[in-house]
Amino acid sequence: MVRRFVTKLISKIREKRQGFSETTVIVYSLFLFMIFAVLYVDLYGYFYTKNNLKQAVDETLILMKFENGFDRQTEAYFEAIADKLGLAAGEIHLNGTPKTVQRGEAVELTASLDYEVKGLKPLNYPLTVNIKVHSEGLAHSKIR
Repeated sequence: MVRRFVTKLISKIREKRQGFSETTVIVYSLFLFMIFAVLYVDLYGYFYTKNNLKQAVDETLILMKFENGFDRQTEAYFEAIADKLGLAAGEIHLNGTPKTVQRGEAVELTASLDYEVKGLKPLNYPLTVNIKVHSEGLAHSKIR
């Protein structure tokens, strides 16, 4: 009788352990899936931000081509475009070819922005990625 009771108890423990291990696998799988889903959202945010920054740089470069360089007015134009695209213009670092470039010479504009990966914050692992966009063209106007 005791032997039968012990056998039943051992079989129940084995059943419980199998259920526990399956549940554990499911819980850890869901946890990993959620981490990858959040990181995917961050990856999408990175490329979305980079695309918007590239669009703002390209639009500003068109103005730079006609004005033969970069100055404070061009920077204000860039900031207005960046604000319309949802970028924090104050956090963007701009570097452009200064004005008075002769027709046919190169004008360049480089913008960089630090993107914070928010999906790793709950794991106490802050990560920032630098997004850098560069565009160049030729000046259009002849300066006399």
